[in-house]
Amino acid sequence: MAANTFSVGVDVGGTFTDVVLFDHAERRAIVAKVPSDPSNQSIAFMNALTKVGTKLNDVQRVLHGTTVATNAILEGKGSRVALLTTEGFRDIIEIGRGERSKLYDLKLIKLPPLVPRPARFEVPERTQADGTIGRAIDADGVRAALKAVDPTSFDAWAVCFLHAYANPANEQAAGALLAELAGDTPISISSAVTPEYREYERFSTTVLNAAVAPVMNRYLGAVEDRLDDCGYRHPLLVMHSSGGVMTARAARQLPAATILSGPAGGVAGARAIARDAGIGNIITCDMGGTSTDVALIKDGEIRHTTEGRIAGYPTRIPQVDIVTVGAGGGSIASVTGETLRVGPESAGARPGPACYGHGGVEPTVTDANLLLNRLNGDDQLSGEIALHPDRAETAVDRLKDVFPDLDTIGLAEGIVHLATVKMAGTIREVSVYRGHDPRDFVLLAYGGAGPMFASELASELGMASVLIPPHPGNLSALGLLVSPLKRDFVRTLVRRLDAMDSSELADAYRDLQTDCEREFEADQLPSQDLEYERSVDVRYIGQSSTLNLKCETDHPDPVALSAEFHSAHEIAFSHAAADEPVELVNVRVSAILPVDPLDISAEAPTDGSASPSGTRPVTFRSKLVDCPVYARDALPVGTELDGPLIVEETGSTSIVWPSDKLRVDEWGNLRVEVGEK
Repeated sequence: MAANTFSVGVDVGGTFTDVVLFDHAERRAIVAKVPSDPSNQSIAFMNALTKVGTKLNDVQRVLHGTTVATNAILEGKGSRVALLTTEGFRDIIEIGRGERSKLYDLKLIKLPPLVPRPARFEVPERTQADGTIGRAIDADGVRAALKAVDPTSFDAWAVCFLHAYANPANEQAAGALLAELAGDTPISISSAVTPEYREYERFSTTVLNAAVAPVMNRYLGAVEDRLDDCGYRHPLLVMHSSGGVMTARAARQLPAATILSGPAGGVAGARAIARDAGIGNIITCDMGGTSTDVALIKDGEIRHTTEGRIAGYPTRIPQVDIVTVGAGGGSIASVTGETLRVGPESAGARPGPACYGHGGVEPTVTDANLLLNRLNGDDQLSGEIALHPDRAETAVDRLKDVFPDLDTIGLAEGIVHLATVKMAGTIREVSVYRGHDPRDFVLLAYGGAGPMFASELASELGMASVLIPPHPGNLSALGLLVSPLKRDFVRTLVRRLDAMDSSELADAYRDLQTDCEREFEADQLPSQDLEYERSVDVRYIGQSSTLNLKCETDHPDPVALSAEFHSAHEIAFSHAAADEPVELVNVRVSAILPVDPLDISAEAPTDGSASPSGTRPVTFRSKLVDCPVYARDALPVGTELDGPLIVEETGSTSIVWPSDKLRVDEWGNLRVEVGEK
């Protein structure tokens, strides 16, 4: 990296947009937050760059975590999509798997199909499961299928043919014909979006990709134009769901891969922080204004999945295994019957919590924390938003009509506790429900609100320690800076492992690595420097689900993979059937172009003693306790303090309970030893 250059990470969240400017010459990070603009994310994006105050012609890399695709799907604002599919199979997208998402909900209403039936068109073609072409596509068949419509009247097209993962020839031919008829309309082809078996999931993923393609194309174009006007002359890099970044060109082709763009950046940053601190097992807790995202990292390895869902619809895009719950600072406290609940509805950036003074009137988690004095009512949140305790009190008091026996503080404590319980349940989902004991992990808390809840949340789960990284409110943006360029490729190859030899797997890996090189060369990136991560999806014959196993070599031994699968199945499900045959399903390759390591730890002072800037009475378990308040940048390395206390910094507030002990480690992390509450 040349001297006097900078890298910038910008992560747009539901309430705030976080930015980190890293100065490579000075080896230091400058962080800031600005309010998000839900109507146009590019406004907040540019406001964030302006706030850290650098000239873009001095910036070498701009990396972006975005929720544009996510919000388009969740809010039902995706584009009008038409589907071209195999004759006789246009209802796959509606029939799905016939499963009930809520087994005992008698009033459950099935999700509407992603594409209405009149917009689904059949063409005569057939590809067999083994990849042979039973009936080739022809131009007359495509034109006949579309004779009643104008192909340009739709915003996007999805082409999904039966067994196209085994041979994409018919899909590719149909896509080329459709391009002649539909002009510049974006076309998503399933064999390019997710070339693996399971028709419904492949169709769903491809349609979702098509639905957000026009939205992402417009958004990325607007951002690139703004950057160009300001002097930036390098590719815009976008975080994708599996924990790496890709060029804006690649993001336009595969926008569905950005559905977990922001949260994936946070997990990448958390792993880097934990690795530097010598911690292999962590559970991440990213609590922002709208939701909380949690993930589990074991032995330094981020867990991935291809069985994600968004708005209830399945996606098969590789992604970091993150579970999200609607519990954030802006989550609204409401009453159902006579029961208090928190979220998933959120006040968002506008109007935001009542205490922001932007017109919100519903009580939120942030309002409750302000009334408990865990937030400083005399300060501005993230240096941007003045807080109004009186409006928070008015909002929380709205609940007294249902709970007349509780005073304002009691209601505020109830709101905070319910949010904690919701988050604890989500952490159990990624740990206990998957064979891991959370007590064997360190809770790494970040996001604007994560450090405020960390101690109570760890206590709820029986966890002994918490780690709060430097700049926790900006860790998702920091994570962008340590994320490599990465692309994921898959090939379905259904075989019994005991009937295979390593050469067949080696051939599959060689083909996928050629695909990897082709994509990086299309982005004008050096393919000769690529590193590869190889894995396989395997299962017992007859199972519907698979386990993913890493392959350290491009010539894995099928017998050894079988033995490894039995062990992995025992760990995951407390059961293994060693005599049952094992079946290979998918072969996977991730191509990675590493980035130079960055020192993203804070420069905590190394000498002096910690002195509080003042005190503040804070409510803990209905008791008002005077807490010393410390500025984080005034806590020297090696500081050891007993709770209760508060640590404040731009973008976040850390609460250390009366039973806790705090230590500042050599990397500037706050390490909290959690005591009994």
